[in-house]
Amino acid sequence: MIQASFARPVGLFDNWFNKLVAKLTGGSFCHSEFIVSWSVDQLLEVVNHMGGHINLRNKLSKLDTNNVNICFYVVWGDTCNYRLLKDHEVNPFYRMPNQTEYSTLPLDMSLSEEKKIVRFLFDQCNKDYDYLGALAYFLPWRRSQHTYDTYFCSQLMVCGLQHINKIQNVNPSAVTPNKLYNLLLTSY
Repeated sequence: MIQASFARPVGLFDNWFNKLVAKLTGGSFCHSEFIVSWSVDQLLEVVNHMGGHINLRNKLSKLDTNNVNICFYVVWGDTCNYRLLKDHEVNPFYRMPNQTEYSTLPLDMSLSEEKKIVRFLFDQCNKDYDYLGALAYFLPWRRSQHTYDTYFCSQLMVCGLQHINKIQNVNPSAVTPNKLYNLLLTSY
């Protein structure tokens, strides 16, 4: 299962910048990311068919559970990346989202579509954050593309969804977390 997760500017994201982002983009959210909940075997099947990600393979082989939650994200000052999430983790960055700080939307798609999105997200890992795009999302000068050299959070998610032919009629570089939340509410 894949969920779209939307962070409010509280808890981990509680700072003036994120509060401003949520306000300026017309909603409650300042960040978005994908959470994939699969069996370890399902994730290993995808990862083993790709190059790299040796650290992830090692972590997965040492897990004492059959299920894993992996979050694909990009945040200001970082690169596109992933992290493993747990239900009971002290560090909120590595904890499954709670309903106070996040809103999550389960995305209805087939397992083959999920695998296609996950492969796409792994392929985007280590691409830089798109500072200019995030700050100028409202300007219509950026072309719509299926992939970019840099990403901001909701742009990465829209590209992933467009990779499986969902929400095709939007420019990923013009979609904020709040706009994506509303698009998903109406299209899923």
